Amino acid sequence: MTPDATPMRIGALGRMPQLPSRVAAAITQEIAAGRLKQGDRLPPEQALADRFGVSRNVVREAIARLRSDGVVQSRQGVGAFVVGSEATAMLRIDAELMNDRLVFQNVFELRAILEIRAAGLAARRADGEQRAAVSEALERMRNAADWAVDGVAADLDFHRVVAQATGNPYIATVVGFLSGQMRQSISFMRHNRADPDGSLARMNIAEHSAIHDAILARDPAAAREAMHRHITSAARRLGYDLSDGAELSKDAAGL
Repeated sequence: MTPDATPMRIGALGRMPQLPSRVAAAITQEIAAGRLKQGDRLPPEQALADRFGVSRNVVREAIARLRSDGVVQSRQGVGAFVVGSEATAMLRIDAELMNDRLVFQNVFELRAILEIRAAGLAARRADGEQRAAVSEALERMRNAADWAVDGVAADLDFHRVVAQATGNPYIATVVGFLSGQMRQSISFMRHNRADPDGSLARMNIAEHSAIHDAILARDPAAAREAMHRHITSAARRLGYDLSDGAELSKDAAGL
């Protein structure tokens, strides 16, 4: 934060729901207002927690969301730094709107259009380090202790690293942003949908494994098809029909 920046006054949020989203939104407002600029380091977690009147866990999750959106970047042992532009910081969907079924479906459709094409590009372009990152994200999905929390984080990270493997930073930024916006809604839905025998989790992992295998085999057509099957099936499990959007995405993927 710049020395003359006005301190962020987040305590007024009190005990409102979805605090991590509120905290993330407050930080992006500081960026949009120019009080936090590209290259500035965010205050330490404890300082932010004190200023916001929330726990460090809330701050940590808020920063994770900003990182997924491409707004900040964490440097181990140093802290989190602003890397996104004002335009990137303003590219947000209010967390409350993601509870609207139509908004959520529209976001899911956009995600499908991008990610099916991205899977094919990743299969063609990914280097060794990026392929290893895709494998590591899949392994974290398989070993997730809590499918509604850790599993969601690993799932969305898988999609993020696939997008990064396209070599196109704009695809990576938008996919990361969309994943971050959907994280809380997907987690909530998983919390409230019983999976006593783990069959839904196994199905989800199998779909991601097919994407992973196609990327490592450098088979763009198979990667697009695997992503198409996963996105449409995932939407169906959440109660959404993406048949029209999915067909559009599939056609676009073959361009």
